[in-house]
Amino acid sequence: MPIILLTLFVALIGAPGYAVASDPPFSPEYEESVGREAAAQVEAEYTRYEDEEAQAKVDAMVAEIAAASTRPEIDYDVRLLDTDIVNAFSLPGGIIFVTKGLLEEVGSDHELAGVLAHEIAHNCTYDALEQAKRNEKLFTGSVAALIASILLGAPSDVVSTVMVAGEYVRRGVLGGYSIKMETAADQHAVDYLLATSYDPVGMLTFMERLAAEYRRKPQLQLGFLQTHPEAPDRVRDLSDYLNRSGVEINRRATTDWERPTAELHEPEEGEPYVRVVLWEVEIFKVLAAGPDHETAMARAEKIVCRLTGALEDGMRAFQLQQTEVGGNPVIGMQNRPILTIYPEDAEAYATDQRTLADEVDYALRRALFKEQLNRLY
Repeated sequence: MPIILLTLFVALIGAPGYAVASDPPFSPEYEESVGREAAAQVEAEYTRYEDEEAQAKVDAMVAEIAAASTRPEIDYDVRLLDTDIVNAFSLPGGIIFVTKGLLEEVGSDHELAGVLAHEIAHNCTYDALEQAKRNEKLFTGSVAALIASILLGAPSDVVSTVMVAGEYVRRGVLGGYSIKMETAADQHAVDYLLATSYDPVGMLTFMERLAAEYRRKPQLQLGFLQTHPEAPDRVRDLSDYLNRSGVEINRRATTDWERPTAELHEPEEGEPYVRVVLWEVEIFKVLAAGPDHETAMARAEKIVCRLTGALEDGMRAFQLQQTEVGGNPVIGMQNRPILTIYPEDAEAYATDQRTLADEVDYALRRALFKEQLNRLY
């Protein structure tokens, strides 16, 4: 969450004229007032992003998720911001800001829905208001007066002083939501998404990819991670909660992923040959057409088709098996054939069928491991 919002949340709670109800914890009028004031400050800092198609998409997503949430009565107002920072945040009263950077970064609608569900969850439990309320005691004396003055149109030098005070608090106790709040929001978001058309695994793939990207390029402005602490712990806890909720974790169903290819390879030395490649790992040199295909390329394309289907269904390395059909080794996923090693393959490789099958099996496992490494954080 940007510093200005953190400052403003506390400013509004510390300023006179707002009465907080006891049940629910904050009155609707108060909650909406805080949201409106904070939104005005956001839009003073950022330009709105105009994209009718994107706006319609996020509006529909939020409506579906909100209906499955614990506060379905909230009428959410989703606003797009023209910034490359990858972020989304909710304000009290049902205002949600989504950046252009986030829209461009997500790998699927499931990932976008996961981020939106997380922000809706924060709103459903009044996290922003609760976070600020716990720190009211920090805003006393001149600091409180300065913060109140910004709401009344203070001059630039006063505003600058307020921002310095806000930075002090941000570094201290308002650097972001607590780990407990984040974990709860993740779990609530999963619960909401299970009642929608969106796959909650999208939350996991999005966080894994951003965490890995930030680890490789820490200079990137990945706001979603910067304002949501302990990303590795959250990824682990989210994965555990998905498992406890009975959700099958098929990451390829919710994000972009590397698909196998059949290609003609022309090495610097030697004859050209057809090969099957996954994650830049050469799985199999198709040196013979085999008994069921007229050309090596046709056979390679059939292997790619079968392998792609297995990957789409969530194939993982531990599910790979070697069986035998008609005396020929067959590599597949739980008795689902992908590639058969024929005698002519072994002859072309100058080895035996079983050894060649082991080599192909190892290459495929290596490619799957490389895929796994790509999302590590």
